[in-house]
Amino acid sequence: MRQLLRLLPLPLVTLPMLWVGWTLFNGVREHPESFAGLPRAHNMALLPWSAHGFQVIDPPGFVLGYSEYWRNPLWVAYRLGRRVDGPYAGRPEHFSVDSRTFSRVSAEDYSRSGFNRGHMAPNYAMSRFHGRAAQRASFRMSNIVPQRGALNQKLWQRLEEIETDVYADPVAPLYVVMGPVFEGEDERLPSGVAIPDGFFRIWLRRDRAGQLMVLAFLVPQTVSGYEPLDGFLVSVDAVEQATGLDFFHRLDDEQEAALEAGVNARAWDFSRHARRAPRY
Repeated sequence: MRQLLRLLPLPLVTLPMLWVGWTLFNGVREHPESFAGLPRAHNMALLPWSAHGFQVIDPPGFVLGYSEYWRNPLWVAYRLGRRVDGPYAGRPEHFSVDSRTFSRVSAEDYSRSGFNRGHMAPNYAMSRFHGRAAQRASFRMSNIVPQRGALNQKLWQRLEEIETDVYADPVAPLYVVMGPVFEGEDERLPSGVAIPDGFFRIWLRRDRAGQLMVLAFLVPQTVSGYEPLDGFLVSVDAVEQATGLDFFHRLDDEQEAALEAGVNARAWDFSRHARRAPRY
């Protein structure tokens, strides 16, 4: 082994070691947009070219784990607290390539595919809560996934609207983490971008007594967009099982286990909002 390492050029040895070190560091560090640590892979996958590996990208307003294997973000996290002062800029006209990724996915890679360019960190929330730089960053393709129109424009939009209109709070911020779910056959756009089977979304905040409360969703691509939202509620444990990711791992083990095991929509008074109509 030592003889092999001597034969390899120094960059080929040091760069992977630096990458592994950076990935391990990201697995334990705190981040202002992600509660109790950044999501990590259950199997500790260290390289973004593996099915469960990802590269942490840190734009203004949110943070994400990008997969070169799937050419999707595996997770995106952000916090909704105090709104920024207006006036607010309009929606950016163009998507952009994220030069920090190796795959360099472009907007044209989705053209004539039958799928929308679906935001994970939403344009509206980034604009209203984090400002123009975050809004522009949300249009980088590292934040974009293939979503069917009924999901993207209806059901997903309903969840985004409830986040900003109901649960965002300057005193008790709402933490959001979401991403794609890959469970079935590996289907791809002609450009090589993987098509998710569905998506997860997790909300976390503190109640008035300071106790943590969580609400999680698993939503398939095949929705009509008008379904009651409480039909997609699951435990965080179910999301972890579907994605291979580990959330909130910096919590005490007992606290984490209790938080992630149940579904408590009543604590969120969610039934009042589950049948909210789509905007579009």
